[in-house]
Amino acid sequence: MSKTKKYQQSGKAYAMPETSLTRVEEMGVAYRSPFQKASIARKGINTEFVADLMLSLDINKQETARLIDISAKTLDRHLQNEKVFKGLQSDRILELADLYNQGVSVFASRLKFLKWLDSEVPALGGTCPRQWLDTQQGITAISDELGKIEHGLFA
Repeated sequence: MSKTKKYQQSGKAYAMPETSLTRVEEMGVAYRSPFQKASIARKGINTEFVADLMLSLDINKQETARLIDISAKTLDRHLQNEKVFKGLQSDRILELADLYNQGVSVFASRLKFLKWLDSEVPALGGTCPRQWLDTQQGITAISDELGKIEHGLFA
């Protein structure tokens, strides 16, 4: 088992692998087709992966709960009891992981991608990409913008 560190939020500590970014990046390799992704979502996403995603995207518990459309209290219970995320939450978690991997690939840096997520983007009406991560349409729009950046097509 990998070494762990504690992720602490609201006075509660959760075990976090030191190589947390690797787990989210590896998920992008774990499936190649939408059917494989759907299969993973149906089986459920474990709390370690969600905690890794929180670290990767530099988001707190409240923001994570908002993005996957559950209450912060429910998220906290899942994390504490190591419950598996299923259904729409697991699907959204995978979409966010995909977007993270795409962003890191486009910017060749986690920090540059996170900076871009928090910067005003003219193609998004001068809003920050992070604001759009709470809906499927928003995630798709951000992914499209990353695709344009990757191919040198700036709007």
